[in-house]
Amino acid sequence: MTGATDLAVRPMIAADIVEVAAMQQDVLEGSVVSALGPRFLARFHAAALDHRSTRAFVATDEHSAISGFVVGTLDVSQFNAHVKPRVLPALVRSLLTPRGLALGWRFARTLFEPEPQPHVPAELLLLAVDRRHRRQRIGHRLVAALESELARERVHFYRVAVRSQLEGARAFYSALGFERERELLILGKPMTYLTKHVST
Repeated sequence: MTGATDLAVRPMIAADIVEVAAMQQDVLEGSVVSALGPRFLARFHAAALDHRSTRAFVATDEHSAISGFVVGTLDVSQFNAHVKPRVLPALVRSLLTPRGLALGWRFARTLFEPEPQPHVPAELLLLAVDRRHRRQRIGHRLVAALESELARERVHFYRVAVRSQLEGARAFYSALGFERERELLILGKPMTYLTKHVST
């Protein structure tokens, strides 16, 4: 089994997108967004990497296979304004499938769901680790890489959202120093928001 010392963390590139999308669909299988399928996820990551506020990293093993990834943004408002129109055609195609039709009403609800307040520009948007590489502190190293970049950009504070029922994920972030902020209904289900100060 690959150990943590055998792993390298580097910036995500376009060539990683197919592998990252497949991992997201596998690891975050309870996610409504992941249920939209690999083609939508690939379009999302392509649009994300194309925006200047995005900071994304992958962890690779000695065979260069991706073991985990993290995606963050320095400015979530600008990120959303860039990404949403670029993924809309892929979103519509995904929602027109038999599986997607069942999800359509949940996406419609986002038009009426509140944004977390106060506004925090920087966010950790996605974090996933391959099931075969759990408990090797890969998640810790990916978050550390993102925080190092945030510190370099003089970002002192950022936010992450976690589905409230995912106790393990909430415990992971709490162990990293995140503090619970609030809970909101997002896509019809409770979402817990956590924040953290970045050491610079």
